[in-house]
Amino acid sequence: MRILTVLLAWIIPLLATSSLALAESYPRRYLTLIVPVPVGGAGDFVGRLIAGRLSNALGESVIVDNRGGASGTIASLAVARAAPDGYTLLLSSSTTHATAPAAFKSLPYDPIKDFTHFGLIATAPAVLSINAALPPKSLAEFVDYARHNPDQLNYGSSGVGSPGQFWGEMFKTASKVRMVHVPYKGTAPAMLDLVSGQIHVILDGLPSQLSNLQAGTIRPLAAMSTARLPMLPDVPTMAEAGYPTVLGGLWFGLSGPAGLPKDVVDRLSAELAKINTDPTFQDKLQLFGIISTPLRNDDYVKFIQGEIFRYGKIALETNISIN
Repeated sequence: MRILTVLLAWIIPLLATSSLALAESYPRRYLTLIVPVPVGGAGDFVGRLIAGRLSNALGESVIVDNRGGASGTIASLAVARAAPDGYTLLLSSSTTHATAPAAFKSLPYDPIKDFTHFGLIATAPAVLSINAALPPKSLAEFVDYARHNPDQLNYGSSGVGSPGQFWGEMFKTASKVRMVHVPYKGTAPAMLDLVSGQIHVILDGLPSQLSNLQAGTIRPLAAMSTARLPMLPDVPTMAEAGYPTVLGGLWFGLSGPAGLPKDVVDRLSAELAKINTDPTFQDKLQLFGIISTPLRNDDYVKFIQGEIFRYGKIALETNISIN
């Protein structure tokens, strides 16, 4: 009995030490961050910025794997099906976890149950802008102009079921104007046609518009945010312009597959929280027209659920659907 007691006294601390060492051993190799958009643009920028910061924090490389297409569902499904070991992560977004669930009739993943959500990182408020050659100088003038030219104005988006289409339909409903939706394969070609005058309006995240706004080739009329944007202090919000329900923007968070070990969840959540509150990280985001808006695990899940409900309602009211 005495021998057993001695052995237990020696083994138990050893087991505890081994468990602690195992928990602290993550990660032991490189991680992959799957970004659901092609190279370039706001999502790619945020993904690469986060990957670099995570690499420094974890002491292992974080490789960015761009997998665009199908409104981010290809990338999301790849992560949902990945081994739950913490080595495959997703830059979850307003597209993958809000507008896609609202628009797709049959989504190949559950945006809540199939993922571990570590936290929200940032948002890129949407802005309604028009070709600079058009007469309107304010949103009120634009609404009046559009009402006098029903179905003559085209608004572009990055595709059917994209956030831009949701925002366009949201604005049409609130303002009672009639515009024609023109879907593109990405934001870049839509912006080119906006500048050339092939389309007249765009409602998109600020980052994709910054260079053309600075060049004066497009004119911002209203920000779809709750407060004026630091980058566009003279541009009123939709609420100030009389449309308080027209709110929207791109957002980005960090997620992984469901069923991750607790030590992995705790480590990644803690590191993300540190990155999110780093002033230099926040400053780099703002240079690209993106605002740091950190939320932790549970709050991010609630945020996603709220966004799915909000966009789902818009999809039903405006018949936005992807088969």
